[in-house]
Amino acid sequence: MKRLGEILLLSVAVAMLMGADTQNARFERLGHKVMCTCGECTYLLLECNHVGCPNSTRMIRQLHALTGTAGGVSADVSGMPPQSDDEAVLNWFRQTWGVTAVVEPATHGLELWAWILPPAALGLGLLAAVVVIRQWRRRAGQAASAGPELDPHLEPLRARARRETQI
Repeated sequence: MKRLGEILLLSVAVAMLMGADTQNARFERLGHKVMCTCGECTYLLLECNHVGCPNSTRMIRQLHALTGTAGGVSADVSGMPPQSDDEAVLNWFRQTWGVTAVVEPATHGLELWAWILPPAALGLGLLAAVVVIRQWRRRAGQAASAGPELDPHLEPLRARARRETQI
């Protein structure tokens, strides 16, 4: 019975530590998707080393509060329950600090074009390059198969050059 109690206590402790680790990992992951909005540095929120930064400390406290990790108890995050999903946290930062506060664009609405246009433009550019190169090769092949257009009046001169050079 004592052994069963120890195993139960150990499993509860492990489960609690696993939950803390995932929350800290979530905090780190989200902190690297948000930019510091002070306007003087261009760092990610958790990497901002701007001395006297007016925004990063407050934003980090808000992120702590939104992810449910330690350190965000005094942050004002009105309208957001702690530990909401990642997209809701990022949307909260977009609404509170501006759309440019979040590094990656949303995957809906007009911001969806930011995900679609770069690969589409790259694909269309590659397709255009392939088509142009094929056209060039086709024209070169046609020109080679037709042979050079020789002037018939120059044939006696060519024969003389071959005789003199023994080619």
